[in-house]
Parts: sequence; C-alpha cells; structure tokens
Amino acid sequence: MPIWKCTGAEVSKEKAEESIAHLKSACFGCSTHSNDCAIARAVGDISSMIKE
Repeated sequence: MPIWKCTGAEVSKEKAEESIAHLKSACFGCSTHSNDCAIARAVGDISSMIKE
C-alpha cells in the first residue's frame, strides 16, 4: 500500500487516485504553468507515491 510521506499513513491506491482526480478538478487552468503551483506539486507527489 502506498505511504503518504507527509504523515507516514498507508493509503490505498484507489484513495490516492481519487485524491488526484479531486486535485485536478481544483486546477484553475492558468494559461502559464508554474513549478510553484501547489496543486500540480500535490498531484505529482501523489502520483509518485502510487508508482513506488
């Protein structure tokens, strides 16, 4: 089961995928992407967690 690095909690793959979908729906759709975007960073962190 994937581990959420912020708390060390085990998270099911399904819950992680659900969280990614929710985060993507919160995206503001900016015309220019920034590496400082907290939403994109969270999606990347969760995606990485699933791949490990």
